[in-house]
Amino acid sequence: MKKSLFHTCLQASLLATLLALPALPSAVSAAEPMAVFQELDASLGSVGRATTLRDNLHVSPVGELNADLKYVVSPQLNKDLLLRVGAEWQRFSFTQRRHVEEPDTLQQVNAVVGFDYQLGEQWLMRAELHPGLYGDLSRPSWRRFDAPLVMGFAYLIDADLQWFFGLRVDARSQYPVFPVAGVRWKFSDVWTLDLQLPNPRLEYDLTDRLQAYFGVGILAGTYVVGDRFGDERGLPQLNHATLDYTEVHAGPGFAWKARPNLTLEAEAGYVLYRTWDFFDQRISPSSSPLPSLQIACHARF
Repeated sequence: MKKSLFHTCLQASLLATLLALPALPSAVSAAEPMAVFQELDASLGSVGRATTLRDNLHVSPVGELNADLKYVVSPQLNKDLLLRVGAEWQRFSFTQRRHVEEPDTLQQVNAVVGFDYQLGEQWLMRAELHPGLYGDLSRPSWRRFDAPLVMGFAYLIDADLQWFFGLRVDARSQYPVFPVAGVRWKFSDVWTLDLQLPNPRLEYDLTDRLQAYFGVGILAGTYVVGDRFGDERGLPQLNHATLDYTEVHAGPGFAWKARPNLTLEAEAGYVLYRTWDFFDQRISPSSSPLPSLQIACHARF
């Protein structure tokens, strides 16, 4: 297999933590300086107001604004190994009436620590730990500390077909181990089926720089709410409770390669599923389908 194949897979992604499995570059001689690669990902999303349901009863209209910012730097240690060190911030802000089960905000501030390793001609591996604070950060405490682990493998058959396998481990979640699998298949000159979580999509190349797609996006995480969250809502059992938040949206979008190392995306569609699952307390409000808009920027240096 030619080395150029690995470079065609530079932006392959896997899992809800945006687990990318990029190609490892060719070897750097001892006389050359260490190669260093950088990734910057930013996104902003808006969700319209919709009635929240609990026990099939209409409770409260809830809108949403979400944002995510992630930066990772990857120094190359040798021809097969890259380190990954960085940071990420994500925030969900919910607009609603007071005294309902949904939190006003959910946030995470975490480090990114991991590595990429080329196992062989056709196999790549990534392992990442995301230690940080997840939940109500108005009063940070160790109750909100978590360190999810993400591992993934890519099997590169050729430039048009790659398989992906991985898992996410989070002892705090209702589902502490979550395995996934996916595939990227470019089955014609202009069509690509990219079934990789968290953003599986069907892509059509309009030009060399402009792509249209229909995709599904998944936003999910495990958080701990504030120490008085339940008291303020007449549900003291929800004080510093753990919840799994899940949001699934779908719709058409466009991706524009503004520069060789910069891609801009915009997507409009509907949030098909959204729930705040306090699984320990068996309280799980959800919302009806509602319109959404997502924009994103991806830079690689």
